[in-house]
Amino acid sequence: MSTFILLNTFFYYLHGTTRITTSVVIVLSLLFFFLKQKDSKLETLKQTFESIQSWKNNTFKPFRNTKDIIRILLVVFLDTSLLGFLWIKRTTDLMSSPWQAVDVGFFIIFTITTMFLTYTVLKSTSKILPFFLVSLHLFTMYAVAPLLYPLGYGFDAFIHRVTESWIFENGFINPKQPYYIGQYSLVVFLSHITNISIFVIDVYLVPLLAAILVPLTLATAYAKKFKMQTNHALVHILAIAFIPFLSFHLTTPHNLVILLSLLTIFTTLLYQKNKLTWIVPFLLTLAALVTHPLIGAPIFGFFLTAIFIKQSKTAFAKRTWLALSTLGQIFLLPILFTINNLRTGNGWPIFGNPFLELPKFFELFARPYWYLKNAPIFWELVYAWERMIMPVVVITAIVGFLLYKKKTISTYLYPLTAFGIFISAWLLRSWITFPDVVVYEQGDYPMRLIRASVLFLLPWFLYGLFRIAKSFYVEHDKYWRPIFVIVGACMLTASFYFSYPQRNIKSRFPGFNVTQADFDAVEWIHKNETTFEISPLLLPDPSQIGIVGTLQKGEGLIEKKEHEYDYIVLSNQLVSAAALTNYSFAKTFETSLGELFYYSIPTGGPLYKQYGKMLYEGQRREFMEAAMDLVGVNKSYFVVNSYWANSDEIIKGAKKTADSWEVVGDGKVWVFVYERNR
Repeated sequence: MSTFILLNTFFYYLHGTTRITTSVVIVLSLLFFFLKQKDSKLETLKQTFESIQSWKNNTFKPFRNTKDIIRILLVVFLDTSLLGFLWIKRTTDLMSSPWQAVDVGFFIIFTITTMFLTYTVLKSTSKILPFFLVSLHLFTMYAVAPLLYPLGYGFDAFIHRVTESWIFENGFINPKQPYYIGQYSLVVFLSHITNISIFVIDVYLVPLLAAILVPLTLATAYAKKFKMQTNHALVHILAIAFIPFLSFHLTTPHNLVILLSLLTIFTTLLYQKNKLTWIVPFLLTLAALVTHPLIGAPIFGFFLTAIFIKQSKTAFAKRTWLALSTLGQIFLLPILFTINNLRTGNGWPIFGNPFLELPKFFELFARPYWYLKNAPIFWELVYAWERMIMPVVVITAIVGFLLYKKKTISTYLYPLTAFGIFISAWLLRSWITFPDVVVYEQGDYPMRLIRASVLFLLPWFLYGLFRIAKSFYVEHDKYWRPIFVIVGACMLTASFYFSYPQRNIKSRFPGFNVTQADFDAVEWIHKNETTFEISPLLLPDPSQIGIVGTLQKGEGLIEKKEHEYDYIVLSNQLVSAAALTNYSFAKTFETSLGELFYYSIPTGGPLYKQYGKMLYEGQRREFMEAAMDLVGVNKSYFVVNSYWANSDEIIKGAKKTADSWEVVGDGKVWVFVYERNR
């Protein structure tokens, strides 16, 4: 996988990602099968037959026992039933939280499934089926959004998908930026070789990769590192999903890099124990670097330090590398963000006193505004536990690290890297201010870094859980194990709930999803701007109508003229996402404030600011005319979704200033038209 990412990225920058480069990558990948082997051909053939026989025995052995069959089939039935239920509940209407599609019964079944899964994996005599069962369960957790939202979920994912579609059609997109190409080229490559649509591959890429690779890679590495049975390691790996923000339910470059980083950390454990070649984690770090340099850089530095420490001969040299690595992790990202700001022409950031700006850093840990301060006691207890999850993870990791008796200098690389990245997040939030970045984005990357720092503690978090549980098993194993299974299943269910936006009496998540009404509004605007003319052509054969035109009138044919896009649309980000999906990067305007997309995009751009004025400062005609003046057009659209809290007042105000309007989707979306004399 890493090689596919790296080769496709290389060809993207060299030429582009096309069917030709895809064929070249496939051919190059075949070279792996021609690597020189130490064994003779006869010996290799013998080992192959032995491996096949072993695979058959390890796979089908459980089916010789009726109880094993029942347990395995029960877990598969329950998980697939949950997936089927989500598929049935999929919707193109408004649903701000996926949990609005389910009831408490869904979570009860999930909890029961987790308990049966744990028992089945621990009792299984197969070496392969437990991986499949755990992967299926994780996929059930990660596939909620892809299954429930057939039009897509989130906002950033839409932009990435549109870019991938553009690359699929054109080979590359200008300018060739040093961001995200690892994901883009991989998705386009997979679409070329499978003929599956960009949408399907993109939506399911990270959920599928995480469900497959987390059990296979992490459980194997964890079992070998701490010398335990693979089945036990697989059960422990479920605790990865205990951390809500590691829910791999959405395909974005950031989430893909988090997955690659997780794989790198655990394969590095094996490399340090001489149980795996350095090539595997090294390729993973490179794949992370070309997918998202600003997030991949810390993991790249981490692995390079692991190599330097391993190759150093003296304890002094090892400690020196460790100290330099920690110091480098602290300042690496502030430096990279500053360089990127200069590269994009935004100048130097503003440097302040990080100690005086500590409140800005602490604000990252505050609850968002949509959490109600006082709720019924049940919900207060539920969200009190949510606040405790990360402290519990960190404390358990510390306990696990302290109890691990075979620590070497290289072992300290993990907690010190976590510490360095955490301090880097503090500096990035409190020391540096980027004037051209909107306020909420100033805290976005520091928060991502804080969460990324936790990745380096995960091996010790899992080991800490193992040691804590083991201390209870000594005298009362018969009683404590069921208790741990039940409690663990309930805690995993709670984290599953927290992994997605919630909308309840305590948490009123304000985000919304793209709906069919948004697509209908975008299509209406596009058709409203498409002009037709009558061509004096004789009518062709009826079977050919539709190839040369759309409507017939008399002896002529009404033909569609080219769409000129000489207008702008002020709308929320979800309507803009629908426009991007249907019409890609159809039109941009060169302005004094830079290049602007013809729909307002929520990245602090001037068109989105004008949209905000129309929403919150009154529906004045001068706001729309100011937006038209900015890009040099004489027509604009103002789109209002009825789910806004004060949508009635906004619609009433817009009716007074607009030239005309259109009601879309039985009042779900209102489109107001503003024109002026040319």
